[in-house]
Amino acid sequence: MKNASSLAVIAFASSLALLTAACDRTPEEPTAGQAIDNASQEARNEASELGSTLENKAEQAGQAIDDASITTAIKGKYLADDTLKGLDISVETEQGVVKLTGSVQSDSAKELATQIAQGVEGVVNVDNQLTVQAQ
Repeated sequence: MKNASSLAVIAFASSLALLTAACDRTPEEPTAGQAIDNASQEARNEASELGSTLENKAEQAGQAIDDASITTAIKGKYLADDTLKGLDISVETEQGVVKLTGSVQSDSAKELATQIAQGVEGVVNVDNQLTVQAQ
């Protein structure tokens, strides 16, 4: 019986020690499970941010390709047009907005350049800054 009493005392003392150790933990310290959950959530958030960043970069790359296609199409149409083909017209496109610079021989050629640019698919607006050469 003495052994059973000693064992009970040891078990009781051990339980008190464990209880005391658990009470000493501050509430700010996460448990191992909470730490894993927090790390998982942070990883999901970072993955989501990375996905958004990649999506934005893909959209920007797609827009750059679209802008280059628009510029190329307009220049090709200018080369095919007898009025505009020999002229030095610079075409820049950004997000579908076309900027024309350079010089033409008449107001009608300037207007024609705008009309041709507006007729290209994907063009949102045309900023015609062409100047008419003095004759």
